[in-house]
Order: sequence, then structure tokens, then C-alpha cells
Amino acid sequence: PDTTAGITAYEEQLKQWYAKYGKDGRVNENTQFPLRPGSAMICLGECFKCGSHRHIAGACPALDAS
Repeated sequence: PDTTAGITAYEEQLKQWYAKYGKDGRVNENTQFPLRPGSAMICLGECFKCGSHRHIAGACPALDAS
């Protein structure tokens, strides 16, 4: 969660990830990088243009507003 405790836990997870894989470690399905608090979970179908979970980028209403 995007709270003080969540951010503290995230920072600790980052330290552990970098200690294990190094600063130049590659992220893949076996070396999953911690998600920042408040991030959408992977593969939730969020729009890559505006971040909403109600549609995908190709159907983004924000495109109509530009």
C-alpha cells in the first residue's frame, strides 16, 4: 500500500533486491523487481496512456481530448 509503512517495506525490498542481483541486475520473470507502492499490479489491463483500469490504450478517451 501507498503508506509510510508500505514505502518503508518497499525500500527494504529494494535493498534486498540490489544486494542479491547488483546494481546492474536484469529484471525478468526469475528476478522480479519490487513494485512501487501505489503501482498497478502486473497484467491488470490498465491503460498505458492514462493509467485507468476501465479501458486499454487503443480505446483511451484521453486521445479524443487531445
